[in-house]
Amino acid sequence: MKTRIAIFIGLLICLLILEGRSLAAAALNNAVSLTLRHEWPQVSEDAGVPDCRARVELPKLDSLLRTALRLAPWNERAWLNRGRVAWLEGRCTEATKAWESAVTLSSQDHIAWLLYFLVAKDERLQPDPAIAQGISDYACIQGDRAKGRKEWEEALEWYELAFSLSPEVKAAKRLESAYLKLEQKDEAVEAWEKVASLKPESDPDHWWAAGRAAELAGDWGEAAYAYGRGARLAEKPYDFLMRQGYGYRRLKDWTQAEIAYRQAVEARPDLIWPYLSVGHMRRNQKDYEGALEWYHRAEALAPKRLEPKYHIGYVYYLKQDYATAEEYFRLALEINPKHVWSAYLLAHCLYRLGKRDEAVGWLRSAIEWHPKHPWQWWVKLGDWLAEAGDKGEALAAYRRALEQHPGDKGIQEKIRALEEAK
Repeated sequence: MKTRIAIFIGLLICLLILEGRSLAAAALNNAVSLTLRHEWPQVSEDAGVPDCRARVELPKLDSLLRTALRLAPWNERAWLNRGRVAWLEGRCTEATKAWESAVTLSSQDHIAWLLYFLVAKDERLQPDPAIAQGISDYACIQGDRAKGRKEWEEALEWYELAFSLSPEVKAAKRLESAYLKLEQKDEAVEAWEKVASLKPESDPDHWWAAGRAAELAGDWGEAAYAYGRGARLAEKPYDFLMRQGYGYRRLKDWTQAEIAYRQAVEARPDLIWPYLSVGHMRRNQKDYEGALEWYHRAEALAPKRLEPKYHIGYVYYLKQDYATAEEYFRLALEINPKHVWSAYLLAHCLYRLGKRDEAVGWLRSAIEWHPKHPWQWWVKLGDWLAEAGDKGEALAAYRRALEQHPGDKGIQEKIRALEEAK
């Protein structure tokens, strides 16, 4: 009995000693944390980890942390702060090792894992799936913010981190956007191929990833096949069907594209895009009445949207019914007064209807609103002005065209002919 009591008392004393050491270590670490608030930009909405370089000297803080860790080497928060101090002093390897100790001691600490992955750049340690997903989601948010600021290199770093922790469709889509913006298409293909390799063929995400990889590689037949397989497996097949239709569209297989788009209508009858897409396929096959039927269905679904009215106008333009086309282009321009293509085609309708002055005005507007101010449109404007006898304005239009397309012999000949006529 006395032996048991002695053992119990001994254990109690040990616990009190250990608890006292833990409390002392925690107090020292808290003192360090208060000081670091002024030196370390918190990993927050507006900042990541500062660059590792010798920016400050913090010997007192380092000494406090060493003491804290001698008292309680199991204190992961002290290891976290020791990594921060080392990082600010430019001792990058020590910092990385400290954060590695922190995640080893506390596998559920999101901040410790985030710091570790931002600087370690390796996969020796991996958190639980829930922690990995949480950090991946955070990295996606940070990447989106950098993307919003058009800081694409920074966005790519965040998206790469997100993808390394959770190689899923969500992160791959963001990674793709950054890779393509930075003209790294091969890397985008590799990312999608990795997702496909990690997903079984019974998972719709496998086929989405396979489709995106094929699409980016320019293999439209393979892309259409993959999206079709995914559509048969997906609970919500709309996106798969629209991408499948686009794949067949790139192959100019209008029949198969229309089949996919009609299925998309069935999947999402509340959206105008599949209706418009079926209309495009009818139009591509010169079935203008069929195209109008689908465009009008889209218009009935969204009477305040520009797209149905513009496409209806375009079909009437192709049918050479310029008066009806004019009506619809004007309706489109009421919705978006600076819609470039409505203005451009309205100008052509007015020209063919003999309303030359108004046609010139709309063509000028279309050129102004188009971000690239197409040189071909300047040439057309010059032609119309020359026909109207306004040789000075026609010359100015031709010269603008030549500025954008230097050396064009056709434009040079038009300028020469007008100059000789003057």
